[in-house]
Amino acid sequence: MMNVIVPRTCTVIPLGDEKRDPTRDSRPLSEFRDAPAYVLLGDPGSGKTTAFETECEAHREKACKVDARDFLALDIDMHHEWQNKTLFIDGLDEVRAGSGDARAPFDQVRKRLDVLGRPRFRLSCREADWLGENDWQHLTTVSKDNSVTVLRLDPLTELDIVRILEADDVEDAGVFLEQARSHGINGLLGNPQTLEMLATVIAAGKEWPDSRLQTFEQACLYLVLEHNQEHKIASRPANTPGLLAAAGRLCAVQLISGMEGYTQGTGGPDSDFPSLNEIEYENPDALESVLSTKLFKAKSGSLNRFGPIHRHVAEYLGARYLARLIEGGLPASRVLSLITGEDGIVVTELRGLTAWLAAHSKSARSELIDRDPVGVGLYGEIRGFSLHEKRALLNALHSEVSRLGSIELAEAFGPLATPDMVPALTDVLINRSRESEQQTFVYFVLRFLREAAAIPGLSDLLVDIVRDETRWPGINALALDAFVRSKDEEHQIGTLKSLLKDVEAGRVSDPDKELLGTLL
Repeated sequence: MMNVIVPRTCTVIPLGDEKRDPTRDSRPLSEFRDAPAYVLLGDPGSGKTTAFETECEAHREKACKVDARDFLALDIDMHHEWQNKTLFIDGLDEVRAGSGDARAPFDQVRKRLDVLGRPRFRLSCREADWLGENDWQHLTTVSKDNSVTVLRLDPLTELDIVRILEADDVEDAGVFLEQARSHGINGLLGNPQTLEMLATVIAAGKEWPDSRLQTFEQACLYLVLEHNQEHKIASRPANTPGLLAAAGRLCAVQLISGMEGYTQGTGGPDSDFPSLNEIEYENPDALESVLSTKLFKAKSGSLNRFGPIHRHVAEYLGARYLARLIEGGLPASRVLSLITGEDGIVVTELRGLTAWLAAHSKSARSELIDRDPVGVGLYGEIRGFSLHEKRALLNALHSEVSRLGSIELAEAFGPLATPDMVPALTDVLINRSRESEQQTFVYFVLRFLREAAAIPGLSDLLVDIVRDETRWPGINALALDAFVRSKDEEHQIGTLKSLLKDVEAGRVSDPDKELLGTLL
């Protein structure tokens, strides 16, 4: 969908307990072209595939990009283009088989790299599906020099956002940015996919959405319409809701079965691309019609084979369809049995689908919060959750602190930072434990408090945390950042002056003296 490709930057993820130190090492991704091996982590739609394509092209004939699925499934001996090349292996998260067996496809990737003579490689993965230091340690064994750098793809900068908006013919990028901020969805701008979808919605003359869920809904409604008059179904008006339901059916079947897409016409169907005629549906014509809309795209190098424009769009539409089945009387337990493993844990490659299902279906929401609280927040939309559901999600996250992985993902949980959540958030922040897991969770909560709208009821507690030398230094600094958003300017200035005096007098450690000076 993107009309312009912007150079991307990334952050090096250090090993060990980086949460004590909030500093980050951010550099252009191009600086790592000579690295023996690296892993690129990022959210759905953040641009990992595009970044790999750009970097692979920069290596010219010395590199080759391959989907992780193909890398595992195809015969090495038949693919000479993989030999003696820098390999860009895209989409580890899409081949991880499930929480209890997530190591199996990862070990297959390692085995194949070993068979290929341990070439230089790059591997991409959704950040929440990367198993941290455990994955890193095992991956180093198939790196030529036993080293692997782990990188996080940075969000788009404001300059990047403006360039993309201008390329999409947005009339005034500055006004666009201000409108996004006023609607509380400026967090969507740093992700190329959601930025493009938002631009599509506004370009179509739609009202500004107030959430990620509304953005996806409005964008899909727009994309399912056919704007090329020559390709409209003659004399038959488009049934937009029916087409979206058909698209959801195709996406749900594809994701749950692990297929890649569908074959239309004489494309030579197989297990990865079955014929559209094999899909049971009450309106087969709708399936044919929706495959020709902008929600699907032809697979490069294949004849009459189609797949969704992006996996995250497929997850949204598939969950939308499943939620409507549940609303129609299908027990939520039957749906959950299809998308969870024998141990009840959400299958890794279906975390996006289940997250959107939690957003769409109140009947399935509580169960999914218990089964995968991290995925529910990262990949779906929690803004519409009730107070009870938000408290349940916060408690579930606390019990799963070891699975939070990268603390930088906390911003997705910003909708938990609302005035009605003050008692629950206070309980977390006043906890007297200074064990590593508790400090990690406080750091996590402060991360999303810093990015969320101001909550005055927490301001005095945040100041106490700034002054608390038993906390990690990173926690002190984050509490200061969060406080700056929390009260009226007059109260802030008085408190900040008091803090600065205490720092200069050596009564408290410096949470961020440079920030204090700048604010004053």
